[in-house]
Amino acid sequence: MGTRLNLAALLAVSGVILSSSALAQDSKAKSAELQVLDRYVGTWDETAISKPALWTPERTTSTTTTTRQWILNGTMIENKGAWLPGKNEFLHLMTYDPQRKEYRQWYYDKDNLVPQVYRGKWDEATQTFTFKGTLADGIRSTSQQKFVDKDTFTWTLVAKDRTGKVVLDMEGKCVRKK
Repeated sequence: MGTRLNLAALLAVSGVILSSSALAQDSKAKSAELQVLDRYVGTWDETAISKPALWTPERTTSTTTTTRQWILNGTMIENKGAWLPGKNEFLHLMTYDPQRKEYRQWYYDKDNLVPQVYRGKWDEATQTFTFKGTLADGIRSTSQQKFVDKDTFTWTLVAKDRTGKVVLDMEGKCVRKK
């Protein structure tokens, strides 16, 4: 009988601890800035077009299907996949940095093992993120991601060298899979 009471007490205490833990997680809701990133969560069909530029002399089209999900206890969005043709694997991360008061994203692929780091802002009125970054050799890039609706966003990326010459000019469209 004593063992049963001890077991019952242990289960009761465990239930209280688990309930308290769940309440603590609920009370630590995402900031408004992180909630903006919720729109990325899901599975997406993505198309990227590289326009003729220094790094891409001919127009090319790549496609992928990715799943974007929250990681690190809901503080970062992870997006990974492989661009076809070529199976060029990539990893793309996004978050909000409350100290700098800016969104940040990092992009890695087999050609870019040193991260491409972008800093940006969200414009609620236009439903658009604008990011800026500096790559190797002083190359500066600007990227925009515009939500057309809850299941579609388009993006552009233009990178220029120190003289202002366009080295990369891309655009893309992402459509949520239903």
